Amino acid sequence: MSQAPLTGSTQTPDYAVRESARAKHVSLRVSAQGQLEVIVPKGFDCSHIPSILAKKQSWIDRVQRKMALRQSEADPTLVSPFPDSVDLAALDQIWQVSYRPTAAQGIRYIVHPNCQLVLIGATDDWELCRLALKQWLVQTAKQQLSPWLARISDQVGLDYTRVTIRSPKTRWGSCSSKHSISLNSKLLFLRPAIVRYVLVHELCHTIHFNHSPEFWNLVSRHESRYETLKAELKKGHYQVPYWME
Repeated sequence: MSQAPLTGSTQTPDYAVRESARAKHVSLRVSAQGQLEVIVPKGFDCSHIPSILAKKQSWIDRVQRKMALRQSEADPTLVSPFPDSVDLAALDQIWQVSYRPTAAQGIRYIVHPNCQLVLIGATDDWELCRLALKQWLVQTAKQQLSPWLARISDQVGLDYTRVTIRSPKTRWGSCSSKHSISLNSKLLFLRPAIVRYVLVHELCHTIHFNHSPEFWNLVSRHESRYETLKAELKKGHYQVPYWME
């Protein structure tokens, strides 16, 4: 990575430039520590960067403020770009992560017993590591959240048609008018009681496709602590590690 901090402008933030053979367009990344990185395609004329940053200034300011707030409130282990452990609170599992560099251009992961995860390949590439970790998390969520939803469905007597697991930035879950439920893989970072509340919440939408008093009455029948759990869920993003953002 080539460092390119600006020293002659009070308007443009300091930044670092990284050329990427895979990049087709200029993109920006703000680290957990608030540092701005500009990823450019090979051969890009870097003299254009200041004007690009000027157009994105409000976004940069907003994200840097968010990262500063998050870093002050979150567990320090959550902001590491190359985590050596991952706490899946929903499953009461702490996974140890190790990195095995090779000459490969990509990354693959291997799951070993006793919660051991090994990333193999271009492990010095943060973006590739992030994508591999995210892929592993989604796969784990599919294995765990799908049967969990089925069990809760049987318990509360509310049926659904299908379930999908994704990693959206905002919603923890959703339910369509056809009773198809989508769950966020990031639920695995939350404690079990919160996950159960989300599952009950979405199942109740199969009866009431709104947030009416009738909907909340139904939720309360199956989860009497829903108000407390709902309030805790609003802070759930503080439990999500930086590499999932």
